[in-house]
Amino acid sequence: MSEPKIREVAPVNAITTSFKGPYNQTSQVMDDLIAWLLQTGYPYSGDPFAIYYDDPAKVEESNLRALVCLPVEEKLEDYGGYEPREIEGGSFASLLHEGAYENIPQAYEELFEWIKDNDYEYIEESGTREIFRVILGEVESPDELVTEVMVPVRA
Repeated sequence: MSEPKIREVAPVNAITTSFKGPYNQTSQVMDDLIAWLLQTGYPYSGDPFAIYYDDPAKVEESNLRALVCLPVEEKLEDYGGYEPREIEGGSFASLLHEGAYENIPQAYEELFEWIKDNDYEYIEESGTREIFRVILGEVESPDELVTEVMVPVRA
């Protein structure tokens, strides 16, 4: 894992889809969204990401809420049931996690501890983000995955 840092993020236009339930379904939802976009012939313009609105330690798994996002620069004629949105930017505490997705909770623990130790406040209503820098399908082993974990903060 990298050292945590504060990163300013610009707003981004994205094609999105939301789901409710276990967060481990993110990969399948993301794969479906990427496949649809590739079939349309429009490329996505940045790394795919997800926004998670609930803490799995506090919310029943069936009620967890997430938004899966693919950045796009062009407006499409048809969104195939997906929703175009501008995703807000802001200040984020961030670190890179290398390895399998099931180990990401450790990255959150480290990041939230860093936030507390450095006198930042988590902006809970904005949800946390995971930017998938290297995804399954691009590498052979889950050990090679790279995910940027981001938590919105204010000083």
